[in-house]
Amino acid sequence: MNKADIIEEFRQRTNAPSRAAAARGVQAFIDIIVGTVAAGGEARVGGLGVFDRSYHKATARRNPNTNEVVEVPGKWVMRFKAATKVKAAVNK
Repeated sequence: MNKADIIEEFRQRTNAPSRAAAARGVQAFIDIIVGTVAAGGEARVGGLGVFDRSYHKATARRNPNTNEVVEVPGKWVMRFKAATKVKAAVNK
């Protein structure tokens, strides 16, 4: 399922007046989650899970082809922890 499929499903389930209105709703949800996590907060969505971020520190890695050591810079990554109900539904 891609974003267009999610928008269409959202439109049908909410009886949104148009696809554009549904797209605005889905995009607003995404923007809220991304904005909150990018600002250093966590976004808790009841029944879905928790979105937050974690820092991966800089490390030295070895290129297996050339055996050269490469420095990989540190970076922030988004994490998602699924709610208990989501885990149960997936494991049925």
